[in-house]
Amino acid sequence: MEKLPKLPRMAAVHDLSGMGKCSLTVALPIVSATGVECCCIPTALLSTHTGGFTDWTFTDLSGDIVPIAEHWHSLGLRFDAIYSGYLASEAQGKLLERAIELLKNDETLVIVDPAMADNGKYYANLGDWMAECFRRLIKKANIITPNITEACLLTGMEYRPGTHSMAYVTELIDRLSELGPDFVAVTGVSAEPGKVGIVARDNKSGRLCSVMNEALDGTFHGAGDVFASAFAALLTRGAALEDALNAAEEFVTAAIERTAKRNTPRHYGLDFEGVLPKYIEICRGLFE
Repeated sequence: MEKLPKLPRMAAVHDLSGMGKCSLTVALPIVSATGVECCCIPTALLSTHTGGFTDWTFTDLSGDIVPIAEHWHSLGLRFDAIYSGYLASEAQGKLLERAIELLKNDETLVIVDPAMADNGKYYANLGDWMAECFRRLIKKANIITPNITEACLLTGMEYRPGTHSMAYVTELIDRLSELGPDFVAVTGVSAEPGKVGIVARDNKSGRLCSVMNEALDGTFHGAGDVFASAFAALLTRGAALEDALNAAEEFVTAAIERTAKRNTPRHYGLDFEGVLPKYIEICRGLFE
C-alpha cells in the first residue's frame, strides 16, 4: 500500500459562535477541506456572533487557552501553523502569546487575523485596547490579514471609506510591516469604483500584488473569516503566497456571490458550504 504524506497540522485559536458563520465554524470546515488537520482552541462560546444579532449569550473560555496548549505541548505535538482571529479581551491576547510560545517551533507559521472592526468602527464591546493587544500579538506573526478598517486602527492612519488610492494602501502596508510580519494582506480594499479586493506584500521579496473583483452592495458578515481561513490553510499546506492569495479570493468571491443570489440574511454569514466542492477543486489544481 502506498504511504500517504503526513497531513499538515494547524492550531486554530478562535471563538465559537453557535449561529452566524464566522471564526471556528468557518475555520474548521475550510481548513479541513484544504487538506490540513485543524486542532481547535476555542476562546469563547457564543450563541451568535456580535454583528447584527442582539442579546447573545457569551461564555468566556480564557481559562482553557493555556492549559490546552500545555497539554498539546506535553504530547509532543508539532504544528505547521498557528492561526488566530477574534479575541474577547485583552487578557486573551496575553494568553494567546503564551500559547504560541508553547506550540511554535522554528518552522511554524504564525498567522494573525486581527478581527476587531469593520466599516470604520470596532465590533461590539471592543475599543482601542484591542488594537494595542493585536499590535503586541502581530510582533510574533509571520502573516497578518487585516481589513482596511483594522489596518487603520493598528497604524493610527485615518479610515477613508470609498475608493482607496494605491499610495494610501501602500502607506498602510508600510506601517503594518513596521510591526514585524513577513507578509501583509489587506482585505476590503477598493482600488477603483465598483471594485473590491485584497492588496498584499511579501516583505522578504518586496513583491506587491492585488486581486480585485466586482463589489456587491452591503456588508457580508464573515467574509473576512472565510478568506483568512482559506488563505491560512493554503499557506500551511505549502502554497506559494500569491497562489494562496488568488485561490482564497476566488473562493470567498464565489461564496459572496452565492449568498447574494440566495438572498441569505447578511448577518447569518456566507453560504460557503455550497462552493466548497469548487474550492476543493482549486486545491487539487494547486497540490496534485
